[in-house]
Amino acid sequence: MVSTYLSYDLVARDMKASLDRTASDAQVAREAAYYEENIGKVTSVEEFLDDYRLYSYAMKAYGLEDMTYATAFMKKVLESDLTDEDSYANKLTDDRYRNFATAFQFTAATKDAQSDAQETAVFDLYAQAQLERRRHQGATDYYESVIDNISSAEELVGTNKLFGYILDAYGIDRTYYTDEHFIKVLTSDLDDENSYVNQLVATDEASDNDYNSAAFLALAQAFSFITDGSLSGDSAQTDAQKEATISAYVAANSTYASEYTLEREQAYYESKIATITTVDEITDDERLFEYVKAAFQLDSDLLKSEFYNIVTSDLEDENNYAAVNGGSAWTSVAAMFNFGEDGNVKDGMSAQDEDQLATTQSAYENHYDDADTEDLQTLLDYYSDAMADITSVDDLLDDSSIRAILFKAFGIEEGEYTDAQLKKALTSDLTDPKSYANKTRDERLINLASAFNFDSDGESEAPLLAQNEITITTMAKAYIINQVRYLEDTELETAQADAEAEAEYYQETILGITSASELLADRRLVDVVLIAKGFDPEEVMDDFLKQIFQSDLSDEKSFVNQQEDESWAELLSSFNFDSDGLLTRDAVGTVQQRGAVLETQNLYLHQVLEEDQGNSNAGVRLALYFERVAPTLTDAYDLLGDDALLETFRVAFGFTEDFSNMDIDMQAALVDKNLNLADMQDPEKVKKFLQRFTAMYDTENADYSSSALSILTGSTGGISADLLLSIATLKS
Repeated sequence: MVSTYLSYDLVARDMKASLDRTASDAQVAREAAYYEENIGKVTSVEEFLDDYRLYSYAMKAYGLEDMTYATAFMKKVLESDLTDEDSYANKLTDDRYRNFATAFQFTAATKDAQSDAQETAVFDLYAQAQLERRRHQGATDYYESVIDNISSAEELVGTNKLFGYILDAYGIDRTYYTDEHFIKVLTSDLDDENSYVNQLVATDEASDNDYNSAAFLALAQAFSFITDGSLSGDSAQTDAQKEATISAYVAANSTYASEYTLEREQAYYESKIATITTVDEITDDERLFEYVKAAFQLDSDLLKSEFYNIVTSDLEDENNYAAVNGGSAWTSVAAMFNFGEDGNVKDGMSAQDEDQLATTQSAYENHYDDADTEDLQTLLDYYSDAMADITSVDDLLDDSSIRAILFKAFGIEEGEYTDAQLKKALTSDLTDPKSYANKTRDERLINLASAFNFDSDGESEAPLLAQNEITITTMAKAYIINQVRYLEDTELETAQADAEAEAEYYQETILGITSASELLADRRLVDVVLIAKGFDPEEVMDDFLKQIFQSDLSDEKSFVNQQEDESWAELLSSFNFDSDGLLTRDAVGTVQQRGAVLETQNLYLHQVLEEDQGNSNAGVRLALYFERVAPTLTDAYDLLGDDALLETFRVAFGFTEDFSNMDIDMQAALVDKNLNLADMQDPEKVKKFLQRFTAMYDTENADYSSSALSILTGSTGGISADLLLSIATLKS
């Protein structure tokens, strides 16, 4: 007679080989093939329940074979909203029903022309496009390096790149004007009312048309050429003229203030404030006055006289102008300057000392872009609100405001592409190398297409995510459970908070992941996945993970399919990546995602293997089941709620069959006293426990007959299936 442990060990020592043998059985193979081939054709709960082979296969996989008859009950389970704690499946005490419901998605994924993650990406691109710091700085550096070498108006106009910068600064389109026109403007005598540029201004003022004369006048004022086109001094521009040109260029090419603007304005303020001797010198310099108003959050239309009165207030007088009219907000501004009541800097002092200057600079850095930030937020709020009503490509392209935002974000010029071309791009399947967007090889169009979710007809569809929403939620919950398992008190509270933060990070960040390489590059995401699936991240190397995610799930010889633990294949298949690590809709499935199909098939194999072993020795089946399920237990009550686990525990520690008649809390106390559930995370300790169990089992069941077989097969003697159904719906 072979011992129970030896029979168990013959199966468990090479579980992959044992499962492969089970899978090779003709009947098992047929059922697996039928399930895999047909589950993707199911579109509703009714279709699923009506196909007995599919339905019964899944029920057996999740250990619910004895409840297969209860289709009305299972329909309620499958239709449960698992995000609602009060939903039917979530209120059942038996986790098997919730796990079963989690494996399916009978509610169609929500169609969304643009997901939150995609919207955020567009916003980031738009903000980045507004700043364009590098382009501004590079163009300005070139301008500053060349302008002092110009010796005539003709040379300036003929230096295309340089003159292009200047025309950009003053908002002039060179296309519509001749070089001769520009030379006449630049060589105009501004003091002569009959000069070329002054005549342009006069003509403009007398006409209903706009001849852009103000821009030409500003251009003429920006240079120091005499009427013959030569220099009036040592260079084409004074320092003040150069600074004005640069400021005009930055203003003309930035919708919003940038860090480049910040640095320029701070440098300008610091250089000028040291020379200030009166309040009027600040208010007469538009840049300085705008700077202090921004820094101290003063009204943009604050009068010069009012600013004068604020900063000349005598703060030793409690009834001073600033205190009476503006309270602490204005007295704090007055304290930032050292002006006397006559408007002059106090004797022996500067307009601002080092501390005052540092405070002003810091305040400006905090507030210089407040107005722009508010404007930007208003625009993006409009975008979000408008996108909520977008259901097709036509809706998108018909909204001129949304168009403008998108074109700016993706660097596309209006008119560069026709609406027909844009529609082709937006309806492209980016997973297809031959799709329109991919064939253009224009990264702007490809990125634009990736920011939206339109089908080939131009209608919105569900976003293609790295994982479906149920999988993401399930993964996050499993991570939290595994991180706090067996912890208590303060240690539990700390771990719970940390785990919830990481789970939230996962749920938010995974939405923006578009490839396996992006996933693997973020170890925080990877660690959540590993822990959720029961792996220790410290034992899993990056190279190993890379090989896993490069595996072809359909190839039995691929790296992932050669792993002893099928959980690696389940982990990989939970993502919608192809063998190249790119997103693919082929992996999404219908009511069951690829990973859930594989997990169902693996569970089915375990059930069949354990059932087959139980036909010879029920103790082996109990041992195999315990080994598979025990690592998922969180407390003694989980064990007590599973008849097979309870039977294994009872036999292992020599309790009689009356054990279950005891008070439930007393049972739990005995479980905690005799079995350290944390040890069940260690395979070696599980083996040691099962050695004890099988020895005790052989002692108690010399003829290998006991209540164990009836527990595992669902045969409960006089207990009817209807009673089982009632018990399943009870809450403890």
